[in-house]
Amino acid sequence: MNELERRLADDLQRLVDAEAAVQGAGSLLRVEVPHEGLVLRHAAGGISIGGDAAEPTSPFRIASITKTFTAAVVAQMVHEGRLGFDDLIASHLPADHLDLLPRLHVFDGVSYGERMTVRQLLTHSAGLFDYAMSESFFLEIAADPGRPWTPRRMLEGAIAWGAPHFAPDTGYGYAYSDTGYVLLGLAIEHLDGRPLHEAYRARIIEPLGLRGTYLEGFEEHRGSAMTHPHEGTIDTFPIHGSADWAGGGLVSDTDDLAVFARALATGTVVPQPELDQMLEFRFRTLDPAKHSPGFLGYGMGVEARDVDGVLLRGHRGHWGAWMHVDPATGLTITGTINQADRRPDRVVQGAVDALQRVGIVAGGAR
Repeated sequence: MNELERRLADDLQRLVDAEAAVQGAGSLLRVEVPHEGLVLRHAAGGISIGGDAAEPTSPFRIASITKTFTAAVVAQMVHEGRLGFDDLIASHLPADHLDLLPRLHVFDGVSYGERMTVRQLLTHSAGLFDYAMSESFFLEIAADPGRPWTPRRMLEGAIAWGAPHFAPDTGYGYAYSDTGYVLLGLAIEHLDGRPLHEAYRARIIEPLGLRGTYLEGFEEHRGSAMTHPHEGTIDTFPIHGSADWAGGGLVSDTDDLAVFARALATGTVVPQPELDQMLEFRFRTLDPAKHSPGFLGYGMGVEARDVDGVLLRGHRGHWGAWMHVDPATGLTITGTINQADRRPDRVVQGAVDALQRVGIVAGGAR
């Protein structure tokens, strides 16, 4: 490692040290710059607060980064002709869940559940209430964190615990919702003829050689001990892994996420015609305060973010996880702070700043 790389490594280590110093949860960071042949991995904090030290390759819950995997599988199936982005989701759901649709989206006395399209669910433009952000959802988890969840239970929760925000594709046209991705997961299982975790494995995980990635609650743990996600000092590891399924149920590590991000950006995972539609983004917002600095918009399971002139694509997750790739250079920044009550902006922003200070990554508008 030369002097420049040593300075960079020290700067990156300081970023994870600062995050872990707040409460002690595992903070992990991986930065890869392909044109420099550079891969740097960093860790600080514990597997749990006060526990054994986290390692740079420790697995973690990636939460909503799962949505990018789900969207990629749907896009693959569109390419195969099994469904279309503008198909009604009702035409691709298993018969034993169709009864939920008329009740799932009732806005101003009109039911839109049977009018929602695949594209609207992928882009969060259907207006669905997000069961995973309901106080009732958290109360149920607190009462019995280890209880398994089923897709039907999640959808019934969306019906009982809140109301849709708007009719599909109307108004501001964006309401982030795990509920829509549960429907997409059901469609994948129905059309692919196998459980969702098997579809992920056959279509993405095994072809890319992702050794530490699996759908929690449905597959055996892979890799070393998983770092625990936290809500402040509350260890949320006991929550059953099935609680967010197609919208947020995967466990992975920084290496696997970097491989997936680059493969997606280069057209290896999803063929170009469908990839172009996945990556096309618009800025629409239900609440501007929910978006961190640099957020440009959302496509199909893929966000766009400008960090000091670097256009990053990918996704973030509830537990402070992130997966970012610059399609132009292949730069990847992946990691987690394992905290739901803080955003990972300081780490991601700090990593880009550090790369620009040493002249490895250029900035400026594109």
